[in-house]
Amino acid sequence: MGMGFCGRADLEQEDESIMIYSYCCYNLNDKNYESFCNIKDGEIYIDRDALVEPDIHVKTKKIGRRKKTITKRVKRDVPFNKLFEQGKIQVKNASGTWRTYSRGIDIIAMHILFNLFNEYQETGEIPKRIIYFN
Repeated sequence: MGMGFCGRADLEQEDESIMIYSYCCYNLNDKNYESFCNIKDGEIYIDRDALVEPDIHVKTKKIGRRKKTITKRVKRDVPFNKLFEQGKIQVKNASGTWRTYSRGIDIIAMHILFNLFNEYQETGEIPKRIIYFN
């Protein structure tokens, strides 16, 4: 059973140097959660050069008499602290923020960032929408 923490982010703008997501967050345990469900007033700014590319492992596997080349994307750790310090990731907290990390960053925004970087490394494409539910 989930804890009732939710968030949704949509890609609003992107160009060759930056991506801008708007997001909302809400806590289903709060009586007033419905008032925050569709208010996407939080913003996440990500420089394109902050994206971490996965390691690509290529190997040849013998199947019967044939050889097949297998390509695997291996995720790498994302140095979030360093990216925040360098200003490559910036977050403007949403109005539904009820809990933050030590840097004052909304915990839902961080989960959205984790999911965004994870999906990017898996698919190689920038996600248009990220949904987080716990």
